[in-house]
Amino acid sequence: MNQLNKISKINKKKLYKRIRHTDNYSIYLYSAIYLLIATMAVASYMIWHYYSYGQWAMDVTMQDFMKNFRTPWLTPVFRVITSTGETIPVIIATAVIIIALVIYKKRKEAIMTAVYMLGVWRLNDFLKQLLHRPRIDTSQHLIDISGYSHNSIFSLPSGHSMNFMALILLSLYFVWIFSNNKKFNIGLTLLLLPYATLVGISRVYLNVHYFSDVITGWSVGAVCAAIAVIIHRIICIRQNRYNY
Repeated sequence: MNQLNKISKINKKKLYKRIRHTDNYSIYLYSAIYLLIATMAVASYMIWHYYSYGQWAMDVTMQDFMKNFRTPWLTPVFRVITSTGETIPVIIATAVIIIALVIYKKRKEAIMTAVYMLGVWRLNDFLKQLLHRPRIDTSQHLIDISGYSHNSIFSLPSGHSMNFMALILLSLYFVWIFSNNKKFNIGLTLLLLPYATLVGISRVYLNVHYFSDVITGWSVGAVCAAIAVIIHRIICIRQNRYNY
C-alpha cells in the first residue's frame, strides 16, 4: 500500500513538472483553480444563507452606511459609474475586446469571449429566476430601472456586478498572456479591478441592490472567469500553444 502511495505521489509530481515545462503560463492555471474554489465557496455560502435565513445583517448595516455616506455631488458620479455596467456599454466593451483579439489574430480567443459573455448573461438570468429574491422597493431607488429586462424585479445576484467582473477578469487574463509590457499590465489591472468593484458598490449606493447581491455577483462572475481560464489553459496545453 505504501509503495502504491509513493508511486502515486511520484506520478503527481511528474504531472506538475510536465505542466510547468509545457505551459509557460501555468501560474494562470493554478491561480484560476484557486480562484474557482474560493469564489465558488463564497457564492455557494451566500446563496445558501439567503435560502436559510433570508436577508443578511450586513445588508441593513451597509444600507445605513450608504444613507449617511450619500452626498449631492457623489450621487451623479455613482450614476455614471453604474451606467457603464449596463447591458449596452458591456456589449460595446465586449465587441471592442473581440475586435482587438481578431486584429491580433487570436480568433479562437475572440470566439471564446463571445460565447463566454453570452453564457454569463444567461447564467445571471437563470440565477435570478431561480432565487427569486425581490429587489429593494422602487420608491427607495436613486436611479430608474424601468428600462431593465423582465428580471429587473429580482436582485440576486447583481447583474452589473457579475457581468462586469466576469468581463474584466477574462480581459485582464488575455492582457497578461498576450502583452509583454508588465508595467502596462500592472497599471491596467490596478485601474480595472477597483473600477469593477466600484460598479458593484454603485448598485448599493444607489439603493437598487443589497450588498449581498453584489458580493454574490462578484463571486459568480469570478467563478465564470476562472472556469474560462482553466478551459483555455487546458486547450493551450493540448494544442501545444505555449509560446504566444
